[in-house]
Amino acid sequence: MPPPSPLKIKTSSVARLIKEEQSYHKELASQKARLQRMEDNNEDEYEIKQQRKVVVETEQMIPTVREKLEQAVEALELQLELIDEDTDEKKTAVLAIEEARKVYEGQPSSVGNSLFTDVS
Repeated sequence: MPPPSPLKIKTSSVARLIKEEQSYHKELASQKARLQRMEDNNEDEYEIKQQRKVVVETEQMIPTVREKLEQAVEALELQLELIDEDTDEKKTAVLAIEEARKVYEGQPSSVGNSLFTDVS
């Protein structure tokens, strides 16, 4: 089997980073809910403090992943400029960019559906 093309590699990176950002958002919601439960139940102050740290650390990861995603999208767009023919790989790359833009706008992304199963 031939090695994956640079276009496919960059498309995979974008899809992976979209999934990663979505994962951090889910984790953040989960950790905030846990913190709220702990506070509501008047649990140990040390444990609450540790949970607050977890929430802050998770919040700090989102901009980092977003920046990586933006860089990956830029690289993918540059790679697309080099390709003249209309192939399935190119169509998948364009869809990945569209999905990344949805993430930028805070809309749900369909990454993880059958469109991207072959990409990762």
